[in-house]
Amino acid sequence: MSLRTQQLKYLAFRRSYGILVLCMVLAAVSGIQAIHSQSTGDYRSVISGNWNNPTTWQRYNGTAWVAAVDYPGQNSDVDRVTVRGGNTVTLNIDVNAFMINELFIGDRSGADDILLIPDNGDFDLHTRDLVVEIDGVLEWVKNANIYLPEGSRVINQGGTISTNKSCNASQVIYIGTEKFSTCNGNGGSDYSFDDLETALPPPTSDGDQEECAEQPVQTLTASATPPQNAYVVWYATETGGSEISPTLNTVGTVTYYAESVDDVDADRRSIFRTPVSLTLKPSPTIMVSRAPLCNLLTNTYSLEVTVSSGSVSSTAGTVTDLGGNEWSVSNVPSGTDIVITVTEINGCTDEVAVTSPNCTCPPLNAPVSGGDQSYCSGDPVPELTATVNAGETVDWYDTSSGGVLLASGTQTYTPSGPGTYYAQTRNSVSGCTSSSRTAVSVSEDPRPTATIGPDRTVLVGQVPVFTASATSADTYQWQVSVDGGISYSDLVDGPNYSGSQTLNLTLNTVGINQNNYLYRLLASKSGSSCPPTPSLSAQLTVRIGSIISNRSITPRIRPD
Repeated sequence: MSLRTQQLKYLAFRRSYGILVLCMVLAAVSGIQAIHSQSTGDYRSVISGNWNNPTTWQRYNGTAWVAAVDYPGQNSDVDRVTVRGGNTVTLNIDVNAFMINELFIGDRSGADDILLIPDNGDFDLHTRDLVVEIDGVLEWVKNANIYLPEGSRVINQGGTISTNKSCNASQVIYIGTEKFSTCNGNGGSDYSFDDLETALPPPTSDGDQEECAEQPVQTLTASATPPQNAYVVWYATETGGSEISPTLNTVGTVTYYAESVDDVDADRRSIFRTPVSLTLKPSPTIMVSRAPLCNLLTNTYSLEVTVSSGSVSSTAGTVTDLGGNEWSVSNVPSGTDIVITVTEINGCTDEVAVTSPNCTCPPLNAPVSGGDQSYCSGDPVPELTATVNAGETVDWYDTSSGGVLLASGTQTYTPSGPGTYYAQTRNSVSGCTSSSRTAVSVSEDPRPTATIGPDRTVLVGQVPVFTASATSADTYQWQVSVDGGISYSDLVDGPNYSGSQTLNLTLNTVGINQNNYLYRLLASKSGSSCPPTPSLSAQLTVRIGSIISNRSITPRIRPD
């Protein structure tokens, strides 16, 4: 038995009035199109007759239906074959030389359209979808087998699947090597003909989706249209499995499977599921790696770009592959702005717009950076500076080429936050600019934190340890206050203390004079713009550990 047997629980349908109602409903179903558009090479029946008689058929030549000179599947693959017009076509031969994508029995014009299976025969019928329309009849004369290829589907759109003799297990539909259906459902088949007639048609795919990944990556959602009075549930497998959400938000391909479910009776479903694929293709990247450079002799400019992969094109100029994902664009006429595009082999693209430099101007040096800056989190963002020659000024941008003008005509710029900003020289009179920009960065340093452990109460002579924890720090300094916290002084390792520059301070010897001393930790980060951060203080309480009584007994007094 196939895995499809697990769906039998959905097919305990009523055989009398329920079937009549179902047929009336299916007459309005549009799950598989009722009026079929034709494509070149399609066939349709024009009179009743045997399948292998060309006079039974017409063939669409791309403009009109004309008399066929062969029969469907004889000499080429076929997109669609339709038994129509009240005709009866007898399947008297194997149709297995070529594949038929869709075989429709019925055209929804009203008259019965019949595909007849002769008695005592085994017939190969190579079609991917065998669709029985509302006015279609798939009929056995008596006992015979038809063999469909592995992966084929039998879809009933309200038509009839029957035999004009006694219904038994000798009227068989095979899919691959599997006994898919017999008239009475016996003989080891998955379904009876009644099961096929009463099952819902599968949903109609709204189309596979294929897009180039964006930044950030978008989410694709599979969709399909159910038959009337039904809804769609999704699975990751063709049969079995659990319901899932059919989405994709990572680069790659995934196929989901849609199943029809009746609005009223959730046990009434489609036998087959409709696959829908989602694909997010990787997109290339492009950036300007050498700023536009003028050639004053030819009044043109050139530049270079770096891409992740793919080939490069430009709206103007000569494009040359330099190897290693480096490309040059040269001979671009001065004054011509261009768009440079990288195209991956999968068709995905990225592009960068380049503004033409003024190639009638003399070369100008890029500004000299006043140095990268940093600041401590919570403090004001520092000012960036860049210097130029007399008669020149500075324009600030957010990218090394093109981009957004952030500030104009100033050698200083205060950004709103951390990042890298770009300074370009501009002649204050002519408006000529430097061909490159100077990067100046500002970074935000996280402020260190320090948290100290509890107060300590000890006896004279004991060795207490103060502990602390810190974040965003790698340098530590313990301090002591002997005046109640008015002032603090640094500790150093020696006879009295150890670990003065770690997170754990050990008091090697404790005297009564140290009672009420306060200790704290300063935490800092090497190279950070943030000042050392002090912890709260912890107090040391020192008590005398013994007394002498008149009975020569020395009771011990525990510290609090």
